[in-house]
Amino acid sequence: MEPILLVRETIIRLYKQFEAPLHFLGKLLVGVVIFSVLSNIGEYSAGFAAFFTSPLALPITMLLGILYVVLPTTMSYALMVAVIGIQLSSNIEVAALTVLFLLCLLFFYIRLAPKESILILLTIAAFYFKIPYLVPLLAGLYCGVTALIPIGVGVFLWDLLPVMKLLLTYKTAGLDVMEMPNTLGELLPAIFDNVLAHQEWIFTAFIFAMVVLAVYGISRINLDYAKDISVGLGAVLTVVSFIIANVLAGMEVDIPSTILYVVISAIIAEIARFFDVVLDYSRSERVEFEDEDNYYFVKVVPKVLLAKRAHSNVARAREEFEE
Repeated sequence: MEPILLVRETIIRLYKQFEAPLHFLGKLLVGVVIFSVLSNIGEYSAGFAAFFTSPLALPITMLLGILYVVLPTTMSYALMVAVIGIQLSSNIEVAALTVLFLLCLLFFYIRLAPKESILILLTIAAFYFKIPYLVPLLAGLYCGVTALIPIGVGVFLWDLLPVMKLLLTYKTAGLDVMEMPNTLGELLPAIFDNVLAHQEWIFTAFIFAMVVLAVYGISRINLDYAKDISVGLGAVLTVVSFIIANVLAGMEVDIPSTILYVVISAIIAEIARFFDVVLDYSRSERVEFEDEDNYYFVKVVPKVLLAKRAHSNVARAREEFEE
């Protein structure tokens, strides 16, 4: 176990040494993935959206990713809304309705909860890499119940992408203001019909919500290795829930692929937890004390400290004392 802990200490030390550039690269990766996903919306579009499918697609995507990193959170989301509007510009009605919905989401949720709203983007990026099951596991460990809303929104937006592509094929009134009400009257029922026809997102969002709650609840139980157990049970709950949805609700699920990616997600979540903190449960203690109003029962679990590191800390403290 000690060699693994030494590797962990080395990686953490290197991470802290290069924390700023690594944060930049990580956020840049998320931005590039998000704008790569958005660039696929305009597959059937024309006009300005053609830039995203031209040979300039990669440089434009990289530039947008860099802007996502350097701009404030609200401005980054506004940039994404603008890109989506450009992608849907071949159908003014679809573009207007989509941008209006996203602006409502921006002003009424993202602006009020910028830290939690990052889970919307992480959910979309995780779907892109086929490991969306990782997000509820990590959210249950580190975010809690408040993660339910952004994860649900991320699942909905990912499932909305094919609907947007389909709606681009509908007839548009263009700049003819007189014809626009008739076009909207035809388009709105089509939007609702297509959204209702893609109900898989409802089952997926519900399953992810159950996993978040299960992982969050189990990880906070007074039990040795509670977080490790919560990750394992969360993964099992994910697989079982999708199998039930497949059998009872007829949801299209590739069971072997789902099991594979759930296992990969659980391994990644466990690696993240390992680098977060390692506890020595063999030296755990229960402490009891009281004050005038209350009696306290406290469980103390020490963190794992390598002997070499502990010795260096003692030596450093001794030198400071002597000075």
